[in-house]
Amino acid sequence: MLPELKKLEGYRGGYVLRNDGPREVEFVVVNLFDSLDAVKRFAGDNHTTAVFEPEATRLLSRIEPRATHYDVRANTVAVETLKPSSFKDTDL
Repeated sequence: MLPELKKLEGYRGGYVLRNDGPREVEFVVVNLFDSLDAVKRFAGDNHTTAVFEPEATRLLSRIEPRATHYDVRANTVAVETLKPSSFKDTDL
């Protein structure tokens, strides 16, 4: 997650998902915003272009250049389950 996201009005948090596959480790980042306007404040008018920190771009073998945006239609995640007890910042 980009540090400046936490300061952005309309940013609600997010997830970094990790899958240890047989040939490579895959990450998926899900950021939650109040609105598409909040996304545009972060990503700019070309909000379908993915935004990566330069360090992340150097570390990853490949990146998805396109960002896809979805509207949340249902949420069944309880607050206490958002951070698993086994989570460590070093797992990222």
